Amino acid sequence: MNKKLKLLLSLVLIVPILLLASCGITQYYTITAVSSEKVFGLVNGGSDVAIAEGNEAKLVASENYPETNPFVCWIKNNNKVVSFDKSYTLTYSSSTQGKYTAFFDESDITKTRYATISNIQIEGVTAGTIEIKYSFATSSSNYQTLEKLQINNGLAQTDKTNLVYFGGADGVNNKTILSFQAVVVVQTGTGNTTYTISFNSPLVDSTPSSNQVTFDNENAILQASSGNGINITLTFTKISSQLYGR
Repeated sequence: MNKKLKLLLSLVLIVPILLLASCGITQYYTITAVSSEKVFGLVNGGSDVAIAEGNEAKLVASENYPETNPFVCWIKNNNKVVSFDKSYTLTYSSSTQGKYTAFFDESDITKTRYATISNIQIEGVTAGTIEIKYSFATSSSNYQTLEKLQINNGLAQTDKTNLVYFGGADGVNNKTILSFQAVVVVQTGTGNTTYTISFNSPLVDSTPSSNQVTFDNENAILQASSGNGINITLTFTKISSQLYGR
């Protein structure tokens, strides 16, 4: 077999492979939409069927009682506020796939299952960072980050979009129990010092035991101390249209 024929056969075999590689494989993702309470409002859009990457999903929330139970926000995967608009358009991708909940104001705020940190105060630290972590009672060693913020003159500002959810799925006896810790990095002229501070009292949504903290209607307060002059106060607030100035 001469060299020209060998080269031709090689091209015949290689070119289709290169074409297939350049085309890539289409990825498919799922975006679902639900209502926090169907009595107060409904949703349209999304699907349980996986859709090809790059297509658009338009989620629309409609209020049944706009005066008393208005739409507040879209929540992704029960832990992040992603939009305050009733109509929310996004593109199917690995970063947007998930469950989106249209949250409507509850008539009784004690029934709201979502809360956020609305205020953080840190005594004993002028500058640095604070990372607030939480874990479920059933997995106390598996902490996940809720907030990571700069400290400025003893305060850390949050945009109130990172949420904790008291849905009961990860709770004990159908009650979600959340434990918290703070990782504080103190900045000084000579360097940084890191402290990991645990909050002794877990946070629950209702019916606390003797060592637990719960909400007084819409707010709950957790406190912790490092034992060397760092004191932290977290205020958790049930989300609502009032909280976000809607």
